[in-house]
Amino acid sequence: MPAYRFEDQLRARALEFVRALERAGVTAAIVDNSLREYSIKVSVSQNERDFGAAIVYYKPTSDSFSMRMHELKDKSIAPLLEACWHGAPQRVDEHRNSGYEVYVDGSFSGGATGYGAVILKDGKVVEELFGAVDSSEVAGTYQIAGELAGVKHALTWCRKHSVKQVSIYYDYLGIEKWATRKWKANQPVTQAYAQFIRECPIKIHWHKVDSHTGDRWNDRADTLAKKGAQSMKPDDAEKELISELIEKTESWIGFLMLRGIDAAFDRVYNELYARVIVLVDDQALGTFDLYNTKKKKFSPYLHNFRDEELKAQIESLWQEFASRRQ
Repeated sequence: MPAYRFEDQLRARALEFVRALERAGVTAAIVDNSLREYSIKVSVSQNERDFGAAIVYYKPTSDSFSMRMHELKDKSIAPLLEACWHGAPQRVDEHRNSGYEVYVDGSFSGGATGYGAVILKDGKVVEELFGAVDSSEVAGTYQIAGELAGVKHALTWCRKHSVKQVSIYYDYLGIEKWATRKWKANQPVTQAYAQFIRECPIKIHWHKVDSHTGDRWNDRADTLAKKGAQSMKPDDAEKELISELIEKTESWIGFLMLRGIDAAFDRVYNELYARVIVLVDDQALGTFDLYNTKKKKFSPYLHNFRDEELKAQIESLWQEFASRRQ
């Protein structure tokens, strides 16, 4: 009899993933003693190089699986793992550390928004970009405006240096979704961004990475974005509440990601609350609003959840997150 209720399903999907990885030239195996009620780990290595482990999750309510990579030691193999998971493998040496790659991030700190970008060629840094975003271009989107600015500045650099195609790594889902028109651009800043991408002649390969999980270049882009924000003095001391809200929300999203739950930062509304969209397979399944005012200090409001089990899980995780010593 299986030790866990969903052991058979998890082992079957993990073995399928292992075989796909092996066909792509990657050594993979189920990690001993890693089985849990809803997850199992798969170790990944190549040429005696240990990349760490990917985690296969099972959700019984929808009879579906997902794969997370936050425990990988080296995220350069992430695109290959994604391809194998979705059934379209390519060999590691076909994509890793080849051509131009860009890591972007945004930050809202001390009442100012900054952007950061790391540009690599064949795995080596060739340029680092950072700066502040003018308040007139932020329009209530705060750090998201920084994320978008990072992409735009990086692509402008690429055009100046005759780069024909580039891989862009980002941790906020809207970066790709607005660019590919899968999300409707409703705000002036997102509309301008979408138009910029449409008019850009560079071929772009989009790659989502998990934030706050130790990815070297993603962390570096985050540091640069914070540096960019610090380069502009805030014009209003009242924005300190918003700065605290952004930092708390980013930390909360990282907390969720580490527990296998996808979440996307929408934006700050009316300078009162930050909206986080809870996602499953890029589909919005619930909304988490976090208020931060003098009367409501980090007060959450959950709504539009299609799955009451998921809502209860998010509420429980928030209690765990809020009780931690920050």
